Amino acid sequence: MSDVLSECNRLRKAGQTGEALQLLRLALRPAGGTAELHERAGRLLLKHQGTPKAPRVRILGQCTTSWMVPTLTAVAWARATPLNVTDGEFDSVIQELAQGSEAEVLVLLPWTQRLFAGQDRSEGERIEGELAFWQAAWASRGNARLVMVGYDLAAPGPEGVMLGAAGRMRLVRRMNEALRAALPAGAAFVDLEAVSAAVGRERFYDARRWYWTKQPFSEEGALRLCRHLFAAVRALLTGPRKVLVLDLDNTLWGGVVGELGAYGVQLGESPDGEAFRAFQAYCKGLASRGIVLAVASKNNDADAREVFERNPDMVLRLSDIAAFSANWEPKSGNIVRMAESLRLGLDSFVFFDDNPAEREQVRQALPEVEVVDVPDDPAEYVAALEATLLFETLPLTAEDAERGAQYQAEAKREEAREAFGSLDAYLVSLGMVADLRPVDGADMQRVVQLLGKTNQFNLTTRRHSEAVVREFLADARSILLSLRLADRFGDHGLVAVVLAVPAPNGALRVDTLLMSCRVIGRTVEHFLWANVVQRARGLGYTSVEAEFLPTAKNAQVASLFDSFGLARKSEGPEGVRYEADLASLPPPQHFLGPR
Repeated sequence: MSDVLSECNRLRKAGQTGEALQLLRLALRPAGGTAELHERAGRLLLKHQGTPKAPRVRILGQCTTSWMVPTLTAVAWARATPLNVTDGEFDSVIQELAQGSEAEVLVLLPWTQRLFAGQDRSEGERIEGELAFWQAAWASRGNARLVMVGYDLAAPGPEGVMLGAAGRMRLVRRMNEALRAALPAGAAFVDLEAVSAAVGRERFYDARRWYWTKQPFSEEGALRLCRHLFAAVRALLTGPRKVLVLDLDNTLWGGVVGELGAYGVQLGESPDGEAFRAFQAYCKGLASRGIVLAVASKNNDADAREVFERNPDMVLRLSDIAAFSANWEPKSGNIVRMAESLRLGLDSFVFFDDNPAEREQVRQALPEVEVVDVPDDPAEYVAALEATLLFETLPLTAEDAERGAQYQAEAKREEAREAFGSLDAYLVSLGMVADLRPVDGADMQRVVQLLGKTNQFNLTTRRHSEAVVREFLADARSILLSLRLADRFGDHGLVAVVLAVPAPNGALRVDTLLMSCRVIGRTVEHFLWANVVQRARGLGYTSVEAEFLPTAKNAQVASLFDSFGLARKSEGPEGVRYEADLASLPPPQHFLGPR
């Protein structure tokens, strides 16, 4: 550890800050790095990572949180996600919020000193008091997205385990149930009971730290909690990784299919065979909640597919796989083609392969792809994938559950595209049908989800909460629309949102215009814009204002409003502002029909 930090300091002093930070990232890779290294590396990063535009995360708690700041910073840096992390004073949550904050994500961390205090209060009174406290905090958070950590107890206390089941332990569990039930929509909940149990409370907590500094967590416990906090922050900012790319031989089954044949691979009644089947079942469970499964295998295509089609012990079937590549080419190239076919960025992909040489090849060629360090024993595969926390997500929407089928249909669309001589002919052949409707309660969860995670096709990337969207809805002159899309290959679900509100000068201001990357290039945005203009005229508006706010990922839509015919009012590094008379706007061309 000291050698890594010394080398980082040497490089930094030599003016090679970028190299120093990259070395630190490699040392912090999720499979390695002690708690002490994370804390010390985090303190170095806080001084030198130089990312003023990184998402701002604020930690406030009923316990001391200062140790969490460097550790969370380091955990995020290991995942190539710079964060600007700050914290507040000990047990000053409401006071800190009263001062205001520009944080994009607020982490609230409870502890039990008030929940357990006051023996004259009933269990219900204690829960009501703490819940009222946190509800006041939630109401004061402004536009910050929320990560709420649950309660836990470091030890059973004087009641012991048997009596504690009807005492403190039950109180903590009931408190957590009340928090979950009252949590605002779109918030993330980190189950501290489950996190500490995975480590063991004797290792997760440190009584000496509590008495000396009012932080209850050990170094190991703080690191484990910060990994879960980062997973929650990522779920709020970008959502989970979307695609799990799987090897086949010795990953989904034991042995090499080219040598053993479809019926000879290990999947049957043996310890390893059961482990491979359990891993397949876990992957199938991921697919059932919207994670897209893909295959990248060095194999003959027919041999690889035959196991899925004929071996009765397979849990996964070809119908579960959205993209299938079995050939002898480098796997990094296959993953790139998958990304193009599925219309997803490489930073949506996770690669799982038992072969360390294949993992390193993908890691070097595609640094955006998350590569899992796979253990030697297949019995540990599920735990290894689960420990990455890469697929942690907020409550699921109906569209999430359908995502795998949607991406399988997307692969069929790409195949069909090759049969047409022009893009227009291909788009006409899709028979696209739009279902455009005002945003309402039925759509709210999905709309807020898209606001929270859409990055590429997003003109302003404003992360509005449900409360803000409902404020917009309360104004009868606002135009808030959601768009669903279907075609002859299937239903895309809800893929586009526009939020337009009255401006002080009487114009219609486009606050948000975003669209799922799955339907980029289908003229969905032109159909949506045509309807915004039509509705604006119907409400008596004569002019419209809009803006493009650049981010690291939305460069492809930098000139969208130009293509709609809006004139640039001002422009600079912070963005471009537009305005136009509604009467002067040309009708956009599109290939969608109304449902």
